[in-house]
Amino acid sequence: MDRADLPFRGGDRPHLLYLRSTRSYNKDRIGGLVPQNWRYSAADIYALEDRDLGDVDVLYFTGMHDQVFLKSIEPKLVAYLGAGGNFIINGHIIRPWLPCLSTFRAVSPKPYTNWMIRPAQPGAYFGRMDFENFHRHEGILGQYARGYSPAPAGAQWLCMIGGPGPDGDNNEGPVDWVWRMPGGGKVFVHNGDHVEAFCSDPRTQPNLLHDILNALLFSTEPAAAGDNAG
Repeated sequence: MDRADLPFRGGDRPHLLYLRSTRSYNKDRIGGLVPQNWRYSAADIYALEDRDLGDVDVLYFTGMHDQVFLKSIEPKLVAYLGAGGNFIINGHIIRPWLPCLSTFRAVSPKPYTNWMIRPAQPGAYFGRMDFENFHRHEGILGQYARGYSPAPAGAQWLCMIGGPGPDGDNNEGPVDWVWRMPGGGKVFVHNGDHVEAFCSDPRTQPNLLHDILNALLFSTEPAAAGDNAG
């Protein structure tokens, strides 16, 4: 069967490529978190420079990815996105390496409620989450994320963080957002270290990582340019 006749770039099932970085969290465990009906593979992040991405549905970047290196291969990554490939990006963006990315903005921990994660338009990505608890680590706030990055026009703001700081200024923004390139794939951004560390045990439901992956490939969110987003 010709690849063009297959339902996914990766063949008869979606293919996630996990890009290992030196300090990746649980980099040997991530394969066990991916849905069993997906194809999973891993590669060193620096292999991206020469790797053919034609069979990859989702590129998964850890919170410790090398942003200087990724900026050096930006044309290749933009071409992948334009051809229908998708990204999951964790971490604090300091050097934006895709045109849709912006630099990370920290929010004040005072009052502590600034680090509470709140729903914006969670949709199929976060719609099953208990927003009182899913983002806590042993009940503690701040492990999930401590800031946000501005999302591009047309992005769907999924979750919010922030609020009034000590000086009274309101510093609030999307900690999780997803954007669709017109005519291309989607970019999901989590402004924290590792979204898969939260509510993603494969033995439990609801499962955050599974929901994000399935929404990325199978949902219509965010709406394509020109569609009525409601």
